[in-house]
Amino acid sequence: MVTQVRVGIVGAGFIARAHAAAYAATEGVKIIGIADPVREKADRLAEHFGSTAVADLSDLVSLGIDAVSVCTPSPTHADLVEAAVAAGVHVLCEKPIARSFFDARRIVDAADKASGIVMIGHVSRYEPDHARARDVIAAGGIGDVRMVSQSILSAAPAWSQDAWLHDHNQSGGPLIDLAIHSFDYLAWASGSQPIRVQAVASDTAAGPVTYVLITIRYANGAIGLVESSWGHPLAYGFQVATEISGASGRLWWEYAGISGGRMATEDGAVTLFDTLGDRGFRAEIGAFIDAVRAGGPSPVPATEALAALRTALAAERSLSQRRPVALDEISS
Repeated sequence: MVTQVRVGIVGAGFIARAHAAAYAATEGVKIIGIADPVREKADRLAEHFGSTAVADLSDLVSLGIDAVSVCTPSPTHADLVEAAVAAGVHVLCEKPIARSFFDARRIVDAADKASGIVMIGHVSRYEPDHARARDVIAAGGIGDVRMVSQSILSAAPAWSQDAWLHDHNQSGGPLIDLAIHSFDYLAWASGSQPIRVQAVASDTAAGPVTYVLITIRYANGAIGLVESSWGHPLAYGFQVATEISGASGRLWWEYAGISGGRMATEDGAVTLFDTLGDRGFRAEIGAFIDAVRAGGPSPVPATEALAALRTALAAERSLSQRRPVALDEISS
């Protein structure tokens, strides 16, 4: 018999809708409430999923939730995770873990003290191709990893409240908000952490520093390349290409439309439509709920998400100082 898990979601935007759709598709889960300071957004999402719209996390806790998804701007994550942990609620916090190293450390400390699960939403680990490739590598299928690369390219995101994603101080732009997927996944898949990075960037029509290239040296001697951009036309969609080479084999794959389908009509128009939740989000939410029921461990620990953010912050410092940056330089 499946024990019902009562969940709430903080945030009612693009990613919150993906979490809600995945929860709704997961057996034994009930979405109790949606919290957002913009009440109209909370009302719309709550109505769609048959739940209650409230103002904030404390209101969600008062509804009697067991678990919460934090789907809010990165600088807000630490306060919300700390408050949820203090209330005894299991937490799934969207990536990146935080905008600053200090706030990320706060979340790691909260997770260490938590009576429940604290998981960070690095959804790339749950994409079918990504997950399968990691299994092959872990089983020795391509030998020792020697080279990893990933390219994630898209148009500038247009869904963030008050365009917070376009404020570099809040989001870090594609270098942090988008490339964080690659930093986490490539380290997880290869089984080795970066020790040094170097980054270059250019401006695009989407704004300053919206096309970035980062080279990486890993502790096991492997080299890496991450390409990330918001500088493409809307019709380009969301393109991902990955390659991992080892001493005795090579894995590679690519796809479009992880976060949206495309429809072309005879008049030449291209329309994007949301398909989030149909791939990795359902698997990610399923892993979180399984961990909640089992009492742990966290499928994506805060310490691992901190390591990915550290890589991103080292790349950001490399850009500003125009030099290679060792990961051990990032400690505050």
